[in-house]
This record gives sequence, structure tokens and C-alpha cells, in this order.
Amino acid sequence: MYRTLGALCLLLAACAAPPVASARSDTTHRLVLRIADSDRRVLQSVRSRQPLPGLSLNGQPLTLVHRPDAHTVVVRLPREMTLAEARQMARELLADPMVEAAEPDRRVYPAFTPNDTFYPEQWYLFDANSGINADLAWDRGTGSSAVVIAALDSGILPHADLDMARVLPGYDFISDPVTANDGDGRDPDPTDPGDAVAAGECGPGEPAEPSSWHGLAVAGVMVATPDNSLGVAGIDFGARLLPVRVLGKCGGFLSDIVAAMRWAAGLPVPGVPLNTTPARVINLSLGGEGACTDREQSAIDEVVAAGAVVVVAAGNEGGDVSLRTPANCRGVITVSAVGRSADLASYANFGAAVDLSAPGGSGGQGIMTLSNNGSPAPSTDALALVLGTSFATAQVSAVSALMLALNDSLDACTVEQTLKATVRAFPAGSTCTTTRCGAGLLDADAALAASLDPAAAVAACSAGGGGGGGGGCSLAAGGRPDPLWLLLALATLLRRWRSGRR
Repeated sequence: MYRTLGALCLLLAACAAPPVASARSDTTHRLVLRIADSDRRVLQSVRSRQPLPGLSLNGQPLTLVHRPDAHTVVVRLPREMTLAEARQMARELLADPMVEAAEPDRRVYPAFTPNDTFYPEQWYLFDANSGINADLAWDRGTGSSAVVIAALDSGILPHADLDMARVLPGYDFISDPVTANDGDGRDPDPTDPGDAVAAGECGPGEPAEPSSWHGLAVAGVMVATPDNSLGVAGIDFGARLLPVRVLGKCGGFLSDIVAAMRWAAGLPVPGVPLNTTPARVINLSLGGEGACTDREQSAIDEVVAAGAVVVVAAGNEGGDVSLRTPANCRGVITVSAVGRSADLASYANFGAAVDLSAPGGSGGQGIMTLSNNGSPAPSTDALALVLGTSFATAQVSAVSALMLALNDSLDACTVEQTLKATVRAFPAGSTCTTTRCGAGLLDADAALAASLDPAAAVAACSAGGGGGGGGGCSLAAGGRPDPLWLLLALATLLRRWRSGRR
């Protein structure tokens, strides 16, 4: 039923594409000034649109717009300028003894709300306690097709709520045919054939598991089609997705993942055609036990030097993230998970190597995203509520892509430092602290605002800041990808579809 409704919606969209929120640039032509007591009387006779005596910028007069109160004036700048430029003008005016304080008078806008059917269930995007403020961020920017996000995961499937025109060809890096489950080794087809396993197939005592469709779920968090009156809204409206298949039955192998990282960043890999659409963001919702190897660290160093931001899940073992790789590698952004209460999720890894946290769900309140009803093989489209650091990581990757769409000069360290400098503080009483869950909770709106003027982050990087460590699925036999728990019954989905809830 979901598939039928989705196909109908996409057919209608082809005839009349729904509007997508347009990005509003952060510019202003006004400053707010606090005037010293000794100079207020001088300005009392100045009327709107008249120049303020004694105040100018580079010889150009500043004209009065209005007086909010007896201590403050709003003045018009010589021209419209970016907030970064306006802040510099404000700093220059502070050299004048007449000015006690100065700041840009910035615009604010109504928060954009997508019309996707299940957007109200996507609490992690807007919840006042633990959400990432995506609704506010979208009024700053909604992404760009110039930015590529690589998802190193279980592959990809078509879905009615995923615009396949935004999905690049990708590659399947699984070299072992048994793990690949598609009849061969490495090939240019990243389609997910399913990763279901029988009891004991991944090791003695390991249970039978249905196919997870983990790669599709991660992709849905990042780039599900927004504002199409269907399903859910992805965080980035414009970025292209590069699916790189590295996880199959019983996980994946480190050698394949290292090669896939390098390929995703546009670096040469023997025996594989060069990737002509290098990723600026590489999402690794995976991890394994042990120390970061020289091979992993070398690959991360290379892809970061090539211009990619590497975002890694902290993992779901409920222990110290320092024991998980690539969580403990240098140069990555490590992400742990909280529930809606903003407490550390019971499954989430924690520790000093975590850079920041984002919602991963807890209990019956999960992350709603794209899935598939089939097992072991693909069947019909579905939505699922999922839990895991994998999906918190996908949120950080998508926000990183939004930042790069606004400012493509950002490097990996600056993105990391900006994300950490703009987090929301953990609320009082939360089981999260900065020593367990990173700097704070992901704030997409603040991160996008700061990405336009990242001076503090650049300074931190110049002083030697950056690093981190992040993990979520297993790298080798003996573990399984984050399970997808389908917490909404089909009956609930059908009931909400029929109700026409928006």
C-alpha cells in the first residue's frame, strides 16, 4: 500500500513539482549601536535617514534608521553586506569612543516546515529538548548538488521517497562473494541485495537476522526527498548521494572499507575506475573492535587531505568508544547518540573520543526513515523507526554537507570545530556530560550560521585543534550492522496515510 501511494505521489510531482525551501543568504545593511552616555544628546536631534554626526565608515556616513530605546540606534550601512563583513564593520566602529557596543541587525524568517506526511514524527529534527533545529537551519540553506555525500554502507535501493536522480552510480567494494551476497566480488553496482543471515552463520551462537536495509535507512536520514507530501524529509535537500557498498552478510572487511574510503574521496584504487565525483563528506555508520590500524589512519589522513570530512558512528555496544575503530582514529568526527530526553542512549558508546552527540532514538521513540519490507531479498517500500549511533552520524554528515553548500572553502578541521563550537548544551539532569557525549548536541541552525564566518574555528584548527575518533556496524565477522527495529506496524502506517495527516 505504501508503495502504491508513493508511486502516485511521484507521478503527480513530475507534473507539478512541489516548492522546495529556497536558501536565504545571511546579509544585512544595518547595525545596532549602543551610544555612550556623553554622546546621546548629540544624536537626539537626528531624524530618520539623516547621517549621524561624527560617525562614519571609511569616510562614508551612517544614516539613522530608528531608535529602539534611549541608549540604542539602528544605522544603515553604506551597502548590503554579509554578516561577516558587517561584524567587521561593527568591530571598526568600536574604536570610536562614541560607540559602546555594535552588532549586525540581522534578518530572521519563519521556520520552514516540509509537508511530508510523517514529518511531525521526525522529532529529532525540531524537538525543543534534543532536536537538531533543522527547521531553523533550512531557512539559511537547504544544500547544493555541488556537494557529494558518500555513504559507505550496505548499498542502496530505489524508494518512492528517494530521488534517484540525486543518487550517483557508486560502487560495490565487497571483495568476498559470500559477504557480498550478489554472486560476485567488487563491481560497479552498489545495489543492496539483502544481508539476512541464518542462525550461526556469522559465528557460533549468533542469531538469525532479517535483512537490515541499513544503507537505505542511513541515506533516508540524509537525503530523503523533502516537501513532496510523502514519507519523510531528509536533512539535505540538494546534495548528491554516492552509495559505496562495503557491508554485506556478517558485516564487512577492513581492507574493503579502507579502499572504499580512498575511492570515495577521488583517490586512485588499483583495479577500480577513478571516482569522478569525489565526496566532500564521507559517512561511516560502521565500526569494529580494536585499535585504529596504520592502514585505517593512513586512509583517513589521505582523504582528509583530499578535502573530505569523515563522520563516524561511536557504536552501539554501550561501552567506551576508545575500544572501537575507526572511532579511535584521528581526524574523524565521532558521533554518539541520545534519546528524545537528551540522555545518553542505553546502547550508545561514550567517552573522551566522542566529538558531539545527535538524536539516535531510545525505547519506542526512534528515527523515522526509509526502509524495505523484504527479507531476505528486497520487496516493497516501507518506513521504519530505527535506533542507533548510525543515524545520529547520518544527521551530522547531512549538516556538514549543508555547511559546505554555504561555504565550500571549509576544510575538515574547520567543519569539526564549527560543529563543536555551536552545539546545544546538554539539558540539566541529562546523563550526558562533555566527558561522555562530546561537546554537546548537534545544532544545525547554529552550525550553518557559523559556517559563514568560521574565524574562531579556523583559529582553533591553526592552534592544533581537531581530531576525534567515531563506529556503528561491524567490520568483520562476529557482528552485525545496527538492527532496524520496525516499531510502527503496517496498520499504523495505513491509518495515518488514510487520515491525510500532514
